[in-house]
Amino acid sequence: MQTLDRQHRAPRERLPAHAADCHMHVFGPFDRFPLAAERAYNVAEASLAAHERMKQRVGLERTVFVQASGHGTDNGAMLAALAAMGPRGRGVAVVAPQTPLAELQRMHKAGVRGLRLNLYTFSGRHIGDPSTLLRTYERLIAPLGWHLQLFCDPATLATLAAAIEQCAVPVVIDHMGMPDAAQGVEQPVFQTVLQLAAKGAWVKLAGADRITRSTGRLSDAVPFLRALADTAPQRVVWGSDWPNIGFHARQKVHDDELLVHRELDAGELLDVLAAAVPDAGTREAILASNPERLYGFSSSS
Repeated sequence: MQTLDRQHRAPRERLPAHAADCHMHVFGPFDRFPLAAERAYNVAEASLAAHERMKQRVGLERTVFVQASGHGTDNGAMLAALAAMGPRGRGVAVVAPQTPLAELQRMHKAGVRGLRLNLYTFSGRHIGDPSTLLRTYERLIAPLGWHLQLFCDPATLATLAAAIEQCAVPVVIDHMGMPDAAQGVEQPVFQTVLQLAAKGAWVKLAGADRITRSTGRLSDAVPFLRALADTAPQRVVWGSDWPNIGFHARQKVHDDELLVHRELDAGELLDVLAAAVPDAGTREAILASNPERLYGFSSSS
């Protein structure tokens, strides 16, 4: 079984106090929290303890748990990890559109501050017009003051641009909108992301390895991170995407072979951020003060 005890090295630039990993997933333990019956991958367990070891090696302090597609709408594993983390943790849940407000309020007390709408990993879970789905979830979370985290392919993001601009709750775009680094920052989807960021959307500077999949060089993500940090330095946050789920076909699986987590060095990912954002003050905003505002971390935790 994969242990996730990787040799993460310290980043070249020391991280600021309260630096946060704003995009990670926990899986299991499967005897308590099995994967969903309908899922797009089979993966090994990924525990909070393993993530904490990575954080210690690179200098991260806070954690934002993002409900993984593999667990569907059962947020149990994420909520258990959030309870174990305490005030240094926050969560982003995945729920059905008819979820009662009382259940969301219980999640809020547990530290959840956002809802993820994932139209990418397993799109068969969501039937209907994406704009209508966005509006449905917007109305669901508006009473709580949560944000809506959106993960979708470039074509879908383009169709949702107007709805995102009009959204009454903050929208956080996952993985920089999933551009292809080989096509440069001028490609339409990334220009759409920049325009949305300029008008108020938040963007996660996560997935540098995802957008450079076609080139094989993490450094090719630098212009994209730099453009976003220049456009909206107060509305971008960073995430490791740990445990870095392996690339898959985004189709339903059953007892297929185990999808191995990708071996990424969080220190190297943080070096990519430093190369893109050389100003220490802006990096402090991205890693610490922006997450504090978006997720409601206490300044003392």
